[in-house]
Amino acid sequence: MDYEFVAEEAKPVAAKLDSFLKKKFSAVSSSQAAWPDAQYRTTFHVVKDQVTMLYEVQERPHIGGQFRVFAQWLAAQRHSAELRIVAWHEAPTAASLQLDCRRNGIGLLVLKEDGAFEEIFPPRNPAFVVTPDPTLRFGPLKVDVLQHLDKFNGGHRKDALRDMCELVEGEIGKTLVKASRKGLCTTAEAVVKGMDLSDQINTLASAKATAAGKAPPIDDKFKTDLHSFRGARNLIDHPARSKRDEAMRQRQFCERMMMGPRLVADLLTIQRKIR
Repeated sequence: MDYEFVAEEAKPVAAKLDSFLKKKFSAVSSSQAAWPDAQYRTTFHVVKDQVTMLYEVQERPHIGGQFRVFAQWLAAQRHSAELRIVAWHEAPTAASLQLDCRRNGIGLLVLKEDGAFEEIFPPRNPAFVVTPDPTLRFGPLKVDVLQHLDKFNGGHRKDALRDMCELVEGEIGKTLVKASRKGLCTTAEAVVKGMDLSDQINTLASAKATAAGKAPPIDDKFKTDLHSFRGARNLIDHPARSKRDEAMRQRQFCERMMMGPRLVADLLTIQRKIR
């Protein structure tokens, strides 16, 4: 096959990749737009489990021109896609390539001398990138929140969501302890510390557990949000039973991860108001 838009020196890599992909996938498209409105056609693309995997074969790995614009378009459209550059393992590369790839969410796949492909670093799927409201303020927890977000967007979604769950759960406990110490909550601190997470949330919203003449630390809407986020533990602890369940779980990972930073910011605001 004469691979359109591939440099002559890189065509052997394209041929190897073509063979490799056809052994793994039933349908491989070459030099075709993956979406009707896409303004760039990668060397190959395949679709698996609702994720479009795009492969751009290059003689010398680089990001520039229309290819960079295409990567940015993928991110803006939040397509469920993975974009990779593919090259010979000894192909010359700029020192800034790895940083440039990571900034644009592009993976790098190389063909080794033994004919096998090796992924140097994975791509980032724009559909699974979480960007919280830039107006949120995290105070002393800023570093932790940003680290968890970077971890999630880097592909370690399950571990990052677990970290975010622990952060939110910790702040729920701190909020209730502070309310108890300040007399806003009538439940003793020792009892508060022995509560499970569900009871802590309910107590924060309970008028009966709040000092007379005072409003509970959180309202019913925030209580519902906290209970909803509490369900993220089920996503982490229970494996998916099918590919469809896994695809749904990945979307829920993103929904819960988007909630996490907002809940942290709101809990910190509530803590500051308890005097």
